[in-house]
Amino acid sequence: MTDDVSPAAEPRQPAPARIAWRADGAWRLISLTPFGLALVLAIFARTYFGSGLGKPPDILGIQLGVAVDALALGWAALGARVIWTTRSMAMATIALLTTTAPAIVFLVLGPAIILILQNLSS
Repeated sequence: MTDDVSPAAEPRQPAPARIAWRADGAWRLISLTPFGLALVLAIFARTYFGSGLGKPPDILGIQLGVAVDALALGWAALGARVIWTTRSMAMATIALLTTTAPAIVFLVLGPAIILILQNLSS
């Protein structure tokens, strides 16, 4: 008698596991762009943020420039956290578009908006 193994008796291999997407170095670098921009502006354009540190307008005694920059960098930190921890490329894209991009816009246009407000209040 021979030990013929029928195809139905062979053990089945499990389906290959789908590896969840994780943010690679490019996504992580893009999520840190607002912090790099703030650092570059603070080092090479020292007077750029100076407009927000002058006379009013202020929020609860804190200069408006400091408040806007802190809010923009806090918002960017939230986006970076989502991008670094999510396993969904769609969620990372949404976080990039709703947190990182607006933070860059606020960092670039914030001092100009503050100067406009100062000139309108005079």
